[in-house]
Amino acid sequence: MSNPAISFVLQKICNLLVEEAVLLHGVRGQVEWVVSELQWMQSFLKDADSRQRKGDELAKNWVKEVRDVAFEAEDVIDNYLLKLGCLRREKGLLASVTRYASFAEVIARHKIATKINWLKKKISEIAESKVRYGLVNIGESGEDQISFIDEGLQARRNLSPYLYDETIVVGFQHDMEFLLNQLTDVQNLRRSVVSIVGMGGLGKTTLAKRIYSNNVIKQHFDVCLWMTISQVYNVIDILKIIISRVVDLKRGELEGLDETGMKEKLLNSLNSRRYLIIMDDVWEKNFWNRIKGAFPDAMNGSRVLITTRVIEVARHADPMTIPYELSFLPEDKSWDLFLLKAFPAGLDSSVEELEDIGRQLVKRCGGLPLALVVLGGLLSRKDPHPAVWSEVAESMDWDSTKDGQECLKILALSYCNLPHHYLKSCFLYLAAFPEDSVILASKLIKLWIAEGFIPQRQKQTMEEIARGYLDELVQRCMIQAVKKRDYDNSVKKIRIHDVLHEFCIAEAREDGLMNVNCLEARSTSQFTSRRLALQNYESSLCCSSASKRCTLLGCLALQNYKSSYWRSSASKLRTLLAFNLKTDVMFLNVLKLLRVIDLEGAGGVKELPKEIETLTLLRYMGLRNCASLQKLPASVGNLLSLQILDIRSTCIRELPNGICKIQTLSVLNITWGCILPPKIFNLKNLQILKDADASGGWIEQDSGKMINLRVLGISGMTSSQNSAVCRLLGNLTRLVSLKVRRSESLPSSIITTLSNNMRFRKLELHGVLNLAQRKLPSHDLFPRYLSKLTLRASLLLHDPMPVLENLRSLAVLRLVRRAYEGKEIVCSTGGFPMLQILELSGMEQLECWRMDGCAMLKLRCLYISVCPRLQMLPEGLRNMGSLQELKVSGMSDEFQSRVHVDGEDWHKIQHVRSVDFC
Repeated sequence: MSNPAISFVLQKICNLLVEEAVLLHGVRGQVEWVVSELQWMQSFLKDADSRQRKGDELAKNWVKEVRDVAFEAEDVIDNYLLKLGCLRREKGLLASVTRYASFAEVIARHKIATKINWLKKKISEIAESKVRYGLVNIGESGEDQISFIDEGLQARRNLSPYLYDETIVVGFQHDMEFLLNQLTDVQNLRRSVVSIVGMGGLGKTTLAKRIYSNNVIKQHFDVCLWMTISQVYNVIDILKIIISRVVDLKRGELEGLDETGMKEKLLNSLNSRRYLIIMDDVWEKNFWNRIKGAFPDAMNGSRVLITTRVIEVARHADPMTIPYELSFLPEDKSWDLFLLKAFPAGLDSSVEELEDIGRQLVKRCGGLPLALVVLGGLLSRKDPHPAVWSEVAESMDWDSTKDGQECLKILALSYCNLPHHYLKSCFLYLAAFPEDSVILASKLIKLWIAEGFIPQRQKQTMEEIARGYLDELVQRCMIQAVKKRDYDNSVKKIRIHDVLHEFCIAEAREDGLMNVNCLEARSTSQFTSRRLALQNYESSLCCSSASKRCTLLGCLALQNYKSSYWRSSASKLRTLLAFNLKTDVMFLNVLKLLRVIDLEGAGGVKELPKEIETLTLLRYMGLRNCASLQKLPASVGNLLSLQILDIRSTCIRELPNGICKIQTLSVLNITWGCILPPKIFNLKNLQILKDADASGGWIEQDSGKMINLRVLGISGMTSSQNSAVCRLLGNLTRLVSLKVRRSESLPSSIITTLSNNMRFRKLELHGVLNLAQRKLPSHDLFPRYLSKLTLRASLLLHDPMPVLENLRSLAVLRLVRRAYEGKEIVCSTGGFPMLQILELSGMEQLECWRMDGCAMLKLRCLYISVCPRLQMLPEGLRNMGSLQELKVSGMSDEFQSRVHVDGEDWHKIQHVRSVDFC
């Protein structure tokens, strides 16, 4: 299906015909006719879409007409379902639509029939117009490829080391050497601003990240800090972030400080230290002038590194330093980079027969790294056959212009080659997030599911399918995985390149999938979608009588409906995503058709309107980091379609009893200390419950109904609840992850109760473990496939290593903040066979770490911090060839001197690629 917005609407209506068969009684036949006609018209969309990309305005208008009528059909059906939902609520939840339906329901059915008749006439007119426009039925290819994404999911997650490795860089060796010399030049003592300049997609950020993580840089500078600026920025917010990273602050210390006060604080903190501050993606010429007062020039060789597309920004920041203009990659380096992405699992025999056509494709990328990476990602998902690659070459009939146009065309080609509309919708949805933002994969996946972008399959959960889509987009290099989970290598955080983000915004708007920051109130052409994303909106952006322009949100917040267009547009919204909103949300009662609302970081939200109960179609409500929000209205219990509720980092301390009525609820993320209603166990479809306070009596109730719970977080558990918690865990046979924090004492039975659970993978315990004996249970009493374990404040007196080293699946181990109170830990030969990440932190009594023979042979990352009595590293580290990263912080001066270059312990870690001392 060519247009993802149209495809999504059709899929949704088809699903409603199945899910709401009873409610659609009496109008089903008419709805089926609308679906059938729209599906038939879709066979012409591929031709129309191809033509409109070549500038055919007639084809473009036809696609818009089809999209608009599809939206109208969705509106008609949703309004009908909403009306019936309200009627049923008035009559009682047990009422149903039968042959003896109420008079009001008959009226509602008559109204939808009238509107469908109008739609049928409009659809017939659009269908006839295709003949005038000369559109042909190309047929749909690609929908059968959906299994291509869904099958072999686990195999693809381990495709290659290049899939997630952002350290793979080609062609920057000379640039690195030049810039490293410039940044560490001991002859130049003044604070200098060094700039990397180049067009989007040239690799400025990638090069800057390589510099930032370089050991030479970390050893030369006392302070290294990275900031992303972008086109929209706030000086005070930037200063807050920098101060929080370089100054040891007490809580609330920055409150009340204005911009001048913050600059003084940062100036005093940095004055005696040599620093490197990297400012990535600067657009405004006067940016450095606005912020430089916070950075002292102590004539000690401090540096600021700026990346920018605008040469004037670089020249203005430091007229005495010549900007470093990044060049396009030469042909040989372009070929090397392309091969890394096109053959992520490694080169094979097919490369030789593909070289000629491959080099032609590479040449057309013009040496632009982003174009090479995206093209390589595209071809990595196609058969390595000359005929297949030739088809791609034929669609790239342009010459390199060195102005980035070839990159945009490759992006469009990669987007068009996504195998089905589900994946296209998932990709375009990224337009909603602010530029350069780091996006939590778990949140993105939940939004995709709530939007209906993820199909249902018999053998996989929707989350597994969504993760497959995420991996597919990473593999195609259309998004970047900036962090992966340490226990299963799945993507944890992503970002999208700003060039791809710009493409996303334009394409999402053109396709009618989403509008981003729709500002013009009077132009109906401005609002083309049923989804709206607002980024960094402040109250000052609301209505202005002087300019007679206002935002949609401003109109809603002030309930200032001066035009029928805005009333109509607002009432049709299905999705509202607002980032860092600075106004209230009293307008929610107007948006009756909403299915998704996310207000993360909305500082102005103090309460939700009681009328929120009218949002009976709502599936997703995200209120995370709404720091002023103190309670949920009791009427929230009427949101009987709600699937996901996230109120983490709010001031809500108790959930209303009505929550227990929402049988559709599958994810409930609450803030630590929030009390649950006693009957929360009635939510038999609940899969994720974070982070529930143990009080309120819900743990002691019959918990046998929550059989689908997979992730559980509990806080504030008392010793009197130990047996009840163990009974609860015994019933949760599908549990994968458990986090218990801030508890008086924890019995070892919490661990042993989970020993027979073959699904269990992740355990975090915060509290004194096994109070009487202060030791771990035997290794054979741990869950067999436990892959991640965190022990915090366990106060163990017996060395935990002899037990833990026998956990054959353990990949991540964190012993933090007085997890162990003894003086010595010992690791034996062959111990920890699968361990990849080890953290030892806050163990103040630890003096010695011995390693008898070879252990931890797969260890990649080692973090040691605040173990003041630890004298040295174990000799066995020199045998860990897999160790890539070592971070040391808060250690004694003697320990620090031993592990530095030429220190007594340096020979143990000199093979480690990244050694960081904080």
